[in-house]
Amino acid sequence: MNPRILVVLASTAALAALAPARASAQVELQLFGGSAVNLPLPITISQTGQPDIHFTARWATKPGRATWYYAWRVGLWSGDKGWRFDHTHHKIYLTNNPPGVDTLRVTNGFNMATVSRAFRKGNLTYSLGAGPVITYPISTIRGKKFTHDNGVGGYHLSGATMIAMASREFPIAGGLVATLDARASASYVRIPVVDGHAKIPNAAFHFHAGLGYAFGRRR
Repeated sequence: MNPRILVVLASTAALAALAPARASAQVELQLFGGSAVNLPLPITISQTGQPDIHFTARWATKPGRATWYYAWRVGLWSGDKGWRFDHTHHKIYLTNNPPGVDTLRVTNGFNMATVSRAFRKGNLTYSLGAGPVITYPISTIRGKKFTHDNGVGGYHLSGATMIAMASREFPIAGGLVATLDARASASYVRIPVVDGHAKIPNAAFHFHAGLGYAFGRRR
């Protein structure tokens, strides 16, 4: 089983264990589209027998380019406090390639799977969480390609992230809601390249709009 599925299952099980036992517990399901702005940060690429490449990386998100940027959420609430599992399918494309770096991107994606503690005040919700990052890196470093097509790519459990989230819900009918969602994430990953690895910190601001349904929510 690929590691992304394992993380989703483990995180969902953790949420179930944390869920309130009362019959009045509320469940929320939400799906988002959006994009992100990445801060420029220094990275290091290391390959056996070669000098390290150090530079400040600038990243683009390109949300509509396959695969798409998206996020989804499952929440479990008791009153105004709850627990959430969020999957943010982030993507990063290097835009300022230095000599020796032909391609570097994590686009299928830079998957952040987080469990967070959440709080609600009216139609505003806030949460703070952390979790693993599962990456699908693609690179060509010094002419050496790292892709799924040549049998060395795929999904990798690469690091961890912390994320803060704030959402504004707009009730539509019954439990159906539209949501505006903002997130700030701080991540660190170590991804494989041919004959080595790349150490990549990522700090990003994420902006989402979505639809969801709250089961058992009293308004």
